[in-house]
Amino acid sequence: MKKEFDSAVPSYRWVILGIAWINFFVMAMAWYVMPTLEHELLELYQINSSQYSMALTIPFLVAGILAMAGGMLADRLGIRKAASLGIVISGVGIIARSQVGGFLSLLIPMMIVGAGMALIMPNLPKLVSIWFPPEETGLATGIYNTALMGGMSTGLVIAPFLPEWNIGNLILGIIIIILGIVFFLVVRDTPSGKELPPSSLMDGLKAAVKSKNIWSAAFAVFLGLAGMVSIQTSLPAALNRVYDLPMVTGGRVASLISYFGILGSLTFPAWANKLDQRRKFLVALVIGFPIVMFFTWLLAENTIILWIGTAIAGYIAGGSLPMFMEVPAFSPQIEDDPIQAQHVGGASGLLTSLMNIGGFIGLPFIVMPIISSFGYTVGFMVALLMFATQAVFALKITFPKITHKQSEDETEVIKANG
Repeated sequence: MKKEFDSAVPSYRWVILGIAWINFFVMAMAWYVMPTLEHELLELYQINSSQYSMALTIPFLVAGILAMAGGMLADRLGIRKAASLGIVISGVGIIARSQVGGFLSLLIPMMIVGAGMALIMPNLPKLVSIWFPPEETGLATGIYNTALMGGMSTGLVIAPFLPEWNIGNLILGIIIIILGIVFFLVVRDTPSGKELPPSSLMDGLKAAVKSKNIWSAAFAVFLGLAGMVSIQTSLPAALNRVYDLPMVTGGRVASLISYFGILGSLTFPAWANKLDQRRKFLVALVIGFPIVMFFTWLLAENTIILWIGTAIAGYIAGGSLPMFMEVPAFSPQIEDDPIQAQHVGGASGLLTSLMNIGGFIGLPFIVMPIISSFGYTVGFMVALLMFATQAVFALKITFPKITHKQSEDETEVIKANG
C-alpha cells in the first residue's frame, strides 16, 4: 500500500504558494517583455530574427539542462535556499540584459536567467507535493502554473509602457532580487512534523525513468511547450507583417492566450477531477486549442474573430498543462508506479527538463526556419501540430481514481470559480 500524506496540513501552505506564485509571475513578466519589442530589439542589438529567437528561448534550454543539478543542489541546501538563490540569479540576469553591446550582450544575460530558472522550476512542484495533501495538488499545481502564464501575458502587455530598455531591465531585476529575499524569509521547506523520508534527487530520477506515467507526461509537455512558445512569441510579429496590426496590439492579442489560459487552468482540471475523466479532458483540450487557434489565425483580418478566437483558444489550452504537471504529485497514489512521495522532486525534474528543452527547440530550430521559408501560416500549422501530438501521450497516462473526499473538494473548487 502506498503511503499517503495526512491531509491535516496547516493553512500556511497558502502563504507558501502565494509567495512562490508572485516570484514566478514577476520573473516570467520580465522575461516576456521581449516579444512585443522584437522590432526594437533587432535594431538595438543589431541582430537578426534567428539570433533574437535564440536569445528569447535560451533560458528554456539552460533550465532544461541544469534542472537536474538544481534539484540536487536543493537536496543539499533545501528547497527554500536553492529556489531563493535561483530567483536572485534570474534577477541578476535581467539587470545584465540592460548592457547593450551586440548579440552576446543579450544571449549571455538570458542564459543567466535560465540558470536561475533551473533552480526554481524543479523545486516548486516538490514544494507543492510536500505542503499540500493529494486531493489539493491539482488545484495548487494549477494555481502556480497561472503565474507563468499570467507573467508571460503581462510582459507582452506592459512592454511598450516600460521606461527605456536599460532602465526597465534595471527596475525589473531589482524587484526580482527583492522578491527572492522575501521568498527566503517567508518559505519553509516542510510543515512541522511532515518531513519527507530522506531521498536524493538522483533516487527520484532513478524511480522516474522507470515510470511510464512520467515519461508520457514529459514527452507531452516537451511537445506542448515547443508548440506554445512558437505560437505565442511569433504572434505579435506575424499579426504585424501579415495583417498590418501594430506590434502593441499584436502583443495584447498574444497575451490573451495566457490570460484566458489562467481561467482554463483553474476550471478544466477541477471539472476533469470531479467527473473522473482527466484523460478524456486532456485529449480534448490539446486537440481543441490547435483547431480553434488555426482558424482564428486564418480569419484574423476580422478583428472580432481574432480577439474572441484567441481568448477561447487560450482558455482551452490553459487546462492541459496543470494536469500534465500534476502527474509526479499523484503518481505515489498509483499502486504499480515506482514513484514514492520522496521521489516527486526527481520526477518533476525530469518533466521540467524535457518541457524546457521543448520550449527552446520549437521556435529557433523548427518553426522559425519554416516561417522564413514558407510563411507564418505553414509555420503555425507545424507548431499547432506539435501541440496536438500531446494527445498521443495523454492516452498513455494512468490516472488515480477520485475518492469520495476528493470529489467533494473539487465540487467546492468549481462552486468557488462560479
